[in-house]
Amino acid sequence: MDHAFDSRAAFSAAVTEHQRSVFFHALRLCRGDEQLARDVAQKTFLKAWTARADFRGESSLRTWLLRIAHNLAINELRRAHRRREVVPEDDGDDLGSVSATAPETIDDARQREALQHAVLGLAPRQRDVTLLRLYQDLTFPEIGDVLGISAGNAKVHFHHATKNLRRQLAHGGAA
Repeated sequence: MDHAFDSRAAFSAAVTEHQRSVFFHALRLCRGDEQLARDVAQKTFLKAWTARADFRGESSLRTWLLRIAHNLAINELRRAHRRREVVPEDDGDDLGSVSATAPETIDDARQREALQHAVLGLAPRQRDVTLLRLYQDLTFPEIGDVLGISAGNAKVHFHHATKNLRRQLAHGGAA
């Protein structure tokens, strides 16, 4: 086997390397529901292990794992919506403080919170692209791989998201 999970040791190393990234991406998609994000992360690695033969290396292992996590999180949210369960809204926890990416460079906690709230208010595709770009620091081709769209399409969604965020934050007084 010529891929990232050719042994249990390689799989364990991949889990160790990517578990934070997968968990925090799921956490943002699940709007702060830590238990749901843990479930999604665990299911991501289980699915990756069972589908390891499908990993062809056309994208990075991280991108492949984030795509699995993304799809699982969206499916879980759809199931919750169908059951009419309420997915917890952002309770004010600063989800961005866990990694040193672009949103965390904002000094004012109120501005960070406003940005996080505004991102969650974007149209779904714009939100997904923005979360992957800002919080996972993925390139547009990697974002395209995760979401199953072209890099150009990812750029367009990010451009529109940026315009919408500026407008939302300007109207909210946080810009």
